[in-house]
Order: sequence, then structure tokens, then C-alpha cells
Amino acid sequence: MKVYRLLILASLAVSPLYASDPFAELDQEMQIYQSQAPDSDLLENEFQQYISEFDNEYKQWRMQYLKEFDAFQKDLINKWGGGDSSWAERDVQFSENNEVKSVVDYQAETVTVAVLVDKELSLKESRKIALLKIEALLADKNSNLADVFESKEAVRTGDVSVAPVQFSVLKKEQAKTLIIKQTQAQAQEIDKQADRAQLSDSQLTESESKILATQEKTELLKVSQERLNNVAENYDQAQSNAKNDKQIVYYKVKIPENSLAKRAAKYASFAEKEGQIRAIPASLVMAIMHSESAFNPNAKSTVPAYGLMQIVPRTAGHDVNKLIRNIDKPMNKSELYIPAVNVETGTAYLDILDKRYLKAIKNEQSRLYCTIASYNTGAGNVARVFNKGGSRNINKAAKVINKLTAEQVYQQLMAKLPYDETKHYLQRVNSRIALYQADNLNP
Repeated sequence: MKVYRLLILASLAVSPLYASDPFAELDQEMQIYQSQAPDSDLLENEFQQYISEFDNEYKQWRMQYLKEFDAFQKDLINKWGGGDSSWAERDVQFSENNEVKSVVDYQAETVTVAVLVDKELSLKESRKIALLKIEALLADKNSNLADVFESKEAVRTGDVSVAPVQFSVLKKEQAKTLIIKQTQAQAQEIDKQADRAQLSDSQLTESESKILATQEKTELLKVSQERLNNVAENYDQAQSNAKNDKQIVYYKVKIPENSLAKRAAKYASFAEKEGQIRAIPASLVMAIMHSESAFNPNAKSTVPAYGLMQIVPRTAGHDVNKLIRNIDKPMNKSELYIPAVNVETGTAYLDILDKRYLKAIKNEQSRLYCTIASYNTGAGNVARVFNKGGSRNINKAAKVINKLTAEQVYQQLMAKLPYDETKHYLQRVNSRIALYQADNLNP
């Protein structure tokens, strides 16, 4: 794959807004899961013990992670009047004391550095402080700014503004929405785990997997409702106790031209190498990297997922470890910050989806559409689009898919996928594949 000079990348940057309530989507998912799951009393005691051991181990990890996440968001609300977090193509970092925020928005092609300063400082003094913080970020090779700007001069043309720290109903709702979207993303990872039961070498039956998924989702929704109540109370308390002695100075600058193309070029060889090994198009690997992280090797989502292709250690990471590396355990997150390992893992997971989960789909283009959607939401949720009654059986869905044209498959996915976010994901990745095909690149 040749070095990129892709000036048209920005034209595909903006994604549609979500059309529905993610929490309502989850409630609907739970109704389907619970109606299909068999009575756990009918299953063997050995499996009940497995569930107990598995639940305890994962529950401890999840509760600790969410506890730390919520404590962090609570501190942000106290200081900034609202929380914040990274998501696809928007990288957010905070300083150690949470008083400096740097946001790289790859969709809007902007970088914003926000600094909490004394309310009495003038605009000139505030700008000086902001520039000092920016220089410190540029000097830190682990900061998100250092990955975007090659020199200090590139950030000296930014616009400066100052605003008070403000609390609002909108910010309160945004704090709650963050929890809802995080819950939805974690629920999809539970779905992916449940899909493993449909592989021939699975240790669990589909019935056992459904019970495990139903229990996990039920617990997840219960905890999430408690978190929503807590964040609302915390927000009201923070607003009541606000000292109003700080203001925020914003320094906003455009990302340098061709920044995305330069970042993409860094990882093109990885995509080409792993694509050849797995017989997966390098253009698909690149389009997924673009959509998952905008080629940010240090990306971390709220799930949490890590690195260039946003691998979740417990699902995609575990699948690749078990099926490719003969290691039956989740990956370590530190491994996933290594670009070569991340791209190897992400490409291998695409290969697993293509050649194991979805192998019964005969048309290559139809299978590609289903693979893209499955990378985001799991093959079982893709199967539900084509099966009656919400069945997650992949082979059953393949029989329906094989009677349709590729275009019909795409249109049904866009109309019926259970999560709106996955519809937009399929649309973004599919539209970006052409950008990374050799015929469309300048020499």
C-alpha cells in the first residue's frame, strides 16, 4: 500500500446523530434475552458453579472499573461543571490534577486545550497560561497533542476565549447520557461473548450462554440505574457547592492539513502485512482503524477498548488469544497499546468473524457487510436482523442472507440492526474502504 496523500478524508468525517434512546434499546434487548433463555434450574450444577465463579471474578473487575470511572467523572463535574470522555475519533485527556483538558476532535479537525484559571485573570494573562500548558503538552510524548503537532509554531495561531464554569440541565443530562452509552457498549460486548457458543469448539451450549448473557445484562442494567441516580445527585450537590472562583480559558486551533493522512501512513504497512497473512483486505483494516480511533494508538474508550482498532481484552482479545494463539485468557491491555500487536489482533478478529462466525454466508460482499457490523456489535446481533423472533443463530440467518443480493443485505442491516450506533458504524466503515484501496491513492 502506497504512502497516503488523501485530501478527501475530511469529507467523510461527520457521522449522523443517534436517532433513539440507547437505554430503551437495552430494555428491548433484555426482553428478548429473557424470553429466549431457558430455565436455569434445568441446567447442570456444574454449569451453575461455572457461572458463580465467572460472575464473581468479572463482577469484581467491572465494579472496580466503574467505581473509578464514576469517581473521575464526579471530580470533573465538581471542577468543570460537567464530565467528559473519549469516544471514536474524539480523544480527550486530562492533566494529573484534572485542571487541564486537551481534546483532539478528528471529525471536526480541531484541537481544543481548556485550562481552569482564577476568575480574576485577564484574557491576556489567561492566554499566556494556556500557551504554557500547551508547550508542556507538546513536550510530553504521551500527550494527544504531541501526536498531532510536529512543532510549537503550528499551535500559535489558535483562537482564545474565556468562559465561566457553568452548571446546567444540559450538562447534567450529558453526564447521564455518558453512562447510558457506556452501558450500551458494554452490553454489546456481553452479546459478543454469548456468540462464542455458536462455534463448534465452544465449551458452553447456546442455552448456557444465553443464561450467562441474561444474568450479566440484568446485573449491568441494575448497576447502571444506580449510577444514573448517583450522578444526578452528585451533579445537584456539585452545583449547590460551587465556589464560582474559576473560569475556563479555551485555546482552539485547527489540526494541520494532511494530519489524518500522515497518521494513516504510519500504520499502512501493519495493515498490509496482517491483511496478507489473514486474507483480509488491508483497505478494510485501515477503514476500521480510521473509524475506531482515527489512527490514534493510545485511544481508550469507556468500555474500555484499547488502541488503533479498539480491542476489548475480554471479547475480541480473548477470541484471538484462544483461536489464534492457543491462549485461553483475555489479552493484557498494555499489549494493545503496541500498534503492531493491536493491528495483528484486530485483523485476526476480522478473520475469525469472516471465516468462523459468518462462514456460511456465500456472497463475499454480503459477508463483508455482516463482518463490519459484527466487529461493532457481534455476529449474533447481525443474525437477529434476518431471523424471526429475535433469534441470534448465525447459521439460520445465513440461509436467509444467501437468498438476498448484497445490496438487500446492506439495506436490511441499515434498517433493522438492534443498535443505531452499529448502523452508523457500518455506514462509516463501508464508505471509507474506498479511500484506502490502492487504485484510489495518488502515487
